[in-house]
Amino acid sequence: MFERQKESAWVLGYVDADYAGDLDKRRSTSGYVFTCAGGPISWRALLQPITTLSTTEAEYIALAEAGKEAIWPSGLVSQMGITQDCVKLKCDSQSTIHLAKNQVFSERSKHIEARYHRIRDWVESKEIWIEKVHTDDNAADFLTKIVPAKKFKHCLNLINLVD
Repeated sequence: MFERQKESAWVLGYVDADYAGDLDKRRSTSGYVFTCAGGPISWRALLQPITTLSTTEAEYIALAEAGKEAIWPSGLVSQMGITQDCVKLKCDSQSTIHLAKNQVFSERSKHIEARYHRIRDWVESKEIWIEKVHTDDNAADFLTKIVPAKKFKHCLNLINLVD
């Protein structure tokens, strides 16, 4: 019924953030898009509820929001009788990935609200796998900032909306 496209994961998510892009309140924008069997099923762009202190923190909050959303498509494919070990999330920030995978307390991250650390639980329980994606190949990029037409088309191609 479904044919896997480009990725081995049935449910695949891309996540990105634009640090302090809101010029009035200096808040960041989060964006994520999920695909199932290669086609988009869920996406969102939103202004983050707090002002972040770094690009890493902005990306971490975006990752936590995407993690919450990842639970739904994971359950969906499970109900369809499809087995998937975990949802794969692609992020273009290596420091954010390290923060999500590392349970160790850090002076640099102690100010981050506890609710955003839920992503660590999903990573530890292997419900979510986070991997690095080059910023040029992050399909969520167009959800967080204005991008040139060529980049926009590339993002749409990554989620199989255009050829």
